[in-house]
Amino acid sequence: MSEGSDFQKVLDYIDANAERTVADLQELCRQPSISTTNVGIREMAALLEARVARSGLGTTLHETGGNPILTATLAGGGDKTLLFYNHYDVQPAEPLSEWDTPPFDAEVVDGAVIARGATDNKGNIMSRLAAFEAFLAVRGELPCSVKYIIEGEEEVGSPSLEPFVKENADLLAADGCVWEDNTTRVDIPVLSLGNKGLCYMELTCRTANVDFHSSNAQIYENAAWRMTWALSTMKDRDENVLVEGFYDDVLPVTEIEDELIRRIKPYNGAERVEKFELRGFLLDMKDEDLPRRHLANPTFNIAGFDGGYTGEGVKTIVSARARAKIDCRLVPNQDPYKIRDCVRAHLDRHGFEDIGVELLFTSYPAKSDPEADIVKACNAASQRLYGEDAIINPFGNGSTPTYIVLKHLGVPLSSTGVGRITSRTHSANENLKVADLIDGAKWMAAICEEFSQM
Repeated sequence: MSEGSDFQKVLDYIDANAERTVADLQELCRQPSISTTNVGIREMAALLEARVARSGLGTTLHETGGNPILTATLAGGGDKTLLFYNHYDVQPAEPLSEWDTPPFDAEVVDGAVIARGATDNKGNIMSRLAAFEAFLAVRGELPCSVKYIIEGEEEVGSPSLEPFVKENADLLAADGCVWEDNTTRVDIPVLSLGNKGLCYMELTCRTANVDFHSSNAQIYENAAWRMTWALSTMKDRDENVLVEGFYDDVLPVTEIEDELIRRIKPYNGAERVEKFELRGFLLDMKDEDLPRRHLANPTFNIAGFDGGYTGEGVKTIVSARARAKIDCRLVPNQDPYKIRDCVRAHLDRHGFEDIGVELLFTSYPAKSDPEADIVKACNAASQRLYGEDAIINPFGNGSTPTYIVLKHLGVPLSSTGVGRITSRTHSANENLKVADLIDGAKWMAAICEEFSQM
């Protein structure tokens, strides 16, 4: 940013209009938009289109094979164009009994908006609109041109996003992208430069067409035991995945990525142990070892297991059926379909040809260039607002579909936004502190300003 800039006036405008920004967030949160049950989706899309248009952007609501996708554009100063991504759908609110206030009342309690979608992802949307409006009010234009895409299926895997992006590459062309995110630290922002992939499988075992009395356990196969034995061949007690080929395509960490990981402060293990009543961390890892393993390693996780009788009281049976849900978080270059094939081949090789493998969900891993202008702009914005470098996660933790933008648009990106680890995303009492919402708007404004100077 140039010396003598009026950027402070932009920040002051955001502060002066904080009450309106909070009210607008409450309005968005009071409209349910649950993609898993298709509740309120079209109403939300229409409400959002009107709200984005009110910010001064030209809007278009696109029909897809699923939920509508909103795009918006606004020309700004300079020759740079910044693409923003968000989603307007939210997770279901159940169990409702665990909420302190109704999930779609969006009440402000102790300085925070309590609502489903407050951070994931409507608070992120409002922080960006508030930043755009501040520039327009103070300067009459944005420092760079802006494009916006807001989809309605992120919580169900974004099935319509990839075909839409492929068909509208020219419409979405940009020099950089700011993706959605909602877990920043209290002191300084966190940037994620990609995402983990996801291979979600269901394994099924059937040993008979009926459960037997357990007095027959010495002569009939038990499906639960068979599934347990199969699973035990896939991972050892040192957390090594034993499925042949699982690690074959994992890329080595680059020097730049290694340096970024080393800059990340050790996790506060003692705090997590106390908060979550953990027995401890895997492999008795020390705090300084946690970030690297968390960020750079793939996972092979049993997400669920059932077989036989699991109700109250006693029922003595030999189980004829068993099922396991397996989710694998994948790092760059791993392919979810290949991982499924590796699991199938592993079961066959170890004598479990009868166990079925069904692929339920896939998402590809991706990573962006840590030396791209958008990353530099975010870091410069952090230095300006917070006085120090941002924390840069070179890989990302979750499985949001950043790979679609990276693959089909070739646009480098950085994921960052508003909300804290205490925001209870996807849980009861999801919340966004008002102070974090307003700070988030300033953060978005600073990113736009710095990016225009790159």
